[in-house]
Amino acid sequence: MNQLLDIFVTRELDDNQIEQAEDLGLNVVIEPAIEIEFREDWFAIEMLFKSNKEPIIAVTSYNAVKALEFYQSSGKEIPEKATFYAVGKKTAAAVKERLGFDAASPEQQDAIGLAKKIKNDFAKKDDSDKPTVLHFCGDKRRDEFRQFLSDADIHVRDMVVYNTILKSMRLPTHKTDGILFYSPSAVHAFRDSGGFRNKNLPELFAIGETTAEELSIEAGRHVHVSPEPSTEHLLQHVSEVLNREEKKEVLT
Repeated sequence: MNQLLDIFVTRELDDNQIEQAEDLGLNVVIEPAIEIEFREDWFAIEMLFKSNKEPIIAVTSYNAVKALEFYQSSGKEIPEKATFYAVGKKTAAAVKERLGFDAASPEQQDAIGLAKKIKNDFAKKDDSDKPTVLHFCGDKRRDEFRQFLSDADIHVRDMVVYNTILKSMRLPTHKTDGILFYSPSAVHAFRDSGGFRNKNLPELFAIGETTAEELSIEAGRHVHVSPEPSTEHLLQHVSEVLNREEKKEVLT
């Protein structure tokens, strides 16, 4: 069996994902880039739901779903007639599994894709029937989702339900074959920890286009993007790219 390729991963993986990586010939070194701090005071959210029995809720991250699960576990309820939109298939599945609601998700699994779907759905409504979209998000949210819908005359209200804390990272001390990033915040934590001072970085991988854009700006080089925004697809993509690059080196 070929020697395992070393990858540096900027978030925790579960046991199944680590096993998948090993099956793909990847040795995982995990160093979380961020820490999530969930909201504890839910009074404002509870009052909002009491005054709006049919809210339109958009979630652009798994952490937003988890925050709403904490809301429910505190004994509070999400209105039964809430309509959910989720950024991707996995987030939509989490809404169903953790919150008990079906969620619509776009083919283009990112914030802009979600905004486009909401815009298209709202286009079928009269102006008087267009409610505010409640965007459940973190404190370091990007502006693309809100801006796209604002340009379409759809009002968005950001509901910050978690904070993202950038961690001081222990950077790899030995040569790695690839580094995996899951969010723009992870890119920022890696930057603030001095990661981009190394001019001989290995192959760089991003979970999606938004993270890839931020990573490309910071690194000033090409970034490989997962074909779908999931760890399983990302690990498969990493294995394919690294093994392809390794074969090139052998041939040269």
